[in-house]
Formats: sequence, structure tokens, C-alpha cells
Amino acid sequence: MNQSRRYFFISVILVFLSMLLSVKNPLLNQLFGSVTSIILFSGLVNAILMIISVLTLARSMKYPSYQYNKAAKVWQFVILAVILYHLYSGMRLFGIL
Repeated sequence: MNQSRRYFFISVILVFLSMLLSVKNPLLNQLFGSVTSIILFSGLVNAILMIISVLTLARSMKYPSYQYNKAAKVWQFVILAVILYHLYSGMRLFGIL
């Protein structure tokens, strides 16, 4: 497996894992009792996952591969949409929106 493909798949897996650990996940309500713990856990883990995802995507674009370079350019916007979703769900949990 070439470098570009490996880094791209790592980025995809991290984004999907970040979506599973969203604030709206009912499993987190069972694991953590308070809203504060859910937000702290979810926020820290999602921030770390998204930073690593962006770094691996940048490495994927660094190594030239025609197929995965096009997908990586589109994947940037998917990562942005996931970040905006996490912000929206957090604000909705606090009742701001």
C-alpha cells in the first residue's frame, strides 16, 4: 500500500470514529452521568481525532497519487462539515440554538 493511500484511509477512519463519539451519542449518556463530563470527554477526544485526521490528510496530499489526491481534496470539505456538526451539536446541547 502506498503512502498516500495509507494516510488517506487513516484520515477517513479517524473522521468516522469522531462521528461515533459525538455529543449526541446515547452511549455517552450511559457512560458519563453529567453533561459536563460528556462535553469534556467528547470535546477533547474529537479535537485530538480531528487534528490527527487533518495532519494525516496533509501527509496524504504530500505524496503524489492521482486517485487519492482528488479524494483528499474533497475530503477536506468533509472534515470541515464534521467540525461544524460537532460545534452545532454542542451548542444545541447547551440550548444556545
